[in-house]
Amino acid sequence: MSPPTDEPTTNSDTRIDGPTPTNGRTDSTGSTSESVRRILDEYLPTASVESNWWYWIAAVPALLVVSLGFGVSAFFLALLGVGLDIAGFMGLASAGFGLLFFAVASLLALASFVVAVLFPVAMYVDARAVEAADLGWNPDPVLYFLGAVFAVVATNFVLSVPLAVYYLYKRHGAIGRP
Repeated sequence: MSPPTDEPTTNSDTRIDGPTPTNGRTDSTGSTSESVRRILDEYLPTASVESNWWYWIAAVPALLVVSLGFGVSAFFLALLGVGLDIAGFMGLASAGFGLLFFAVASLLALASFVVAVLFPVAMYVDARAVEAADLGWNPDPVLYFLGAVFAVVATNFVLSVPLAVYYLYKRHGAIGRP
């Protein structure tokens, strides 16, 4: 430490408006977002804007529509099956409906699992492609990836559908097609 003087001193370590130009980072490798990006870039494929990764993003709202349609149809078919059983089919209609319901519900569950796994990957790969194309909209691939992971983990359709629809809307504005 230097002896006190009457001369004004400047401290290069701190400023009134905040930390030094390093923004308070102590590591030399960059921010957390950059670290996550390097890891994802290493393991995920590279794509162009013309790739079809956005299909997996569009599959989220499409799967919701199909699931809701199946739910409504299943309700009315169950009512029909119960009505037929009351009319004298001795449970055959309900048994047939039960098997059909199980088969379709299993197929939708499998599709939901595949979409839930691929949704964050597709968000990252496609957002990176749109960002690289420099079309006037620069989505942050890491932010969209983390948002998609959170949406899938927290609540599958409540958050992932709005995120997917918003992303596709912005993508359409920048590229001209979903």
